[in-house]
Amino acid sequence: MVSIICCTMREQLMENVFRNYENQLMAEKEMIIVLNNDQLQLDKWKARARSFQAVSVYQLPEETTLGECLNAGIQKASYPYIAKFDDDDYYAPHYLHHAFDTLQETKADVVGKRSVYMYFEDEKLLSINSPKREKMFVKQGLKGATLFFNKKICENIQFPALNLGEDTVFLKQCVKNNLKLYSADKRNYVCIRTFRSGHHTWNVNNAALKRKSSIVCYTEDYKSLILE
Repeated sequence: MVSIICCTMREQLMENVFRNYENQLMAEKEMIIVLNNDQLQLDKWKARARSFQAVSVYQLPEETTLGECLNAGIQKASYPYIAKFDDDDYYAPHYLHHAFDTLQETKADVVGKRSVYMYFEDEKLLSINSPKREKMFVKQGLKGATLFFNKKICENIQFPALNLGEDTVFLKQCVKNNLKLYSADKRNYVCIRTFRSGHHTWNVNNAALKRKSSIVCYTEDYKSLILE
């Protein structure tokens, strides 16, 4: 049913990558992990992957761009639907089911989220970034970590050879080719923002993100609050 593609260069996020996969309640699933850091030990990741069903791990030279890593992962996919996961975010158990159902119901070509829950770890602040951008067809703005689409799209459209903005260019190409983008509701996903310098590949500082967000609450238990 669904192939999850996760590219990572961070050893410390190994358990989060596997946890997000294991949590998904969809039965027909696989995960393809693409390591993009020469310092990561492929054997170590493969050993951890053996604890789970249908997980494959590959490694590409670190000079390979994120876009190229994504394309390589998609080529390895066995299932007809692709879900792009980030290594540092949270995907609730029904995330894949919800994305798949939304794709089928709307007849969109690409489903994602423009409005997302965002959790600032240092302040324990749960917010909604870009609120009121849910349940609508859009031309831009879907968060890269939430993209879900039919693999057939990639016969004509691939991710560009970029480390930043590859998702934006991919979506622009989709629109240029008259494909429909749909922003699903914000449930079942949280973008995790940490205070550690240099942690994020999305080059936007937390202060700028907060200005475009509405506060939900201060909490340590955000997982129970993002299902509705």
